[in-house]
Amino acid sequence: MLPKIIRSLSFFLALLLILSLAGCGFGPLNKILSSQPHFEGHWIAYSGYTLDNVKNQMDTPVFTLTLTPKNDTKTIYTVDLTAYNYQFTTPNNQPAIQSIQMVGDIKEAHLDFSTALVRLVSVKDLPGSVDESNPNLIKLNLENSPASNILYDPKTDTLQCMDQTFKRIEQSNSLQATLDQYKQDVKAATDKYLEEVGKAANPKTKFIVTYTFKDDLLKGQE
Repeated sequence: MLPKIIRSLSFFLALLLILSLAGCGFGPLNKILSSQPHFEGHWIAYSGYTLDNVKNQMDTPVFTLTLTPKNDTKTIYTVDLTAYNYQFTTPNNQPAIQSIQMVGDIKEAHLDFSTALVRLVSVKDLPGSVDESNPNLIKLNLENSPASNILYDPKTDTLQCMDQTFKRIEQSNSLQATLDQYKQDVKAATDKYLEEVGKAANPKTKFIVTYTFKDDLLKGQE
């Protein structure tokens, strides 16, 4: 009986070794493979749009980043980087006043907030290589550029570049989904700001805004 148990145990250990070498979730080989940086793919970054953005007239574009390996060892890459935001299509590139009227003691101001999606930045095929001393770092061949380094965080599976945190693009955070969130944030922050301005005005003013965000730029892109 004991010899059979020993033989069965030996067979089981041998099977584990085979699975380990095959990379099936056991043993050192799988750990080595899983520890390698996975730069390649499509990434997106958006840090949010808040009331502070409106007050300080600061924008927060949506960034996309694509990393493509150019050799079998995946130490040489090309990088595509694009930044998107919405620009006013109304005269003077600012909200247009459609009408102003008094309703009792309250002034009502109707505003036209018409915008269209634009590419602020679009660069392609930037050459870069993995740093010899840090396999999680890609150095781009750009001098004095904020995008000169791309750092991969294996714990969160994110990239750090230009003070932005890039996440892998999936269905839940596709470019269109992220832009839709951006629109909601712009509306909420702008409405909050105008509400504060209206309460402080004399006479008190109620701003009624018609928002339009055109995404024609994305047609056929995603």
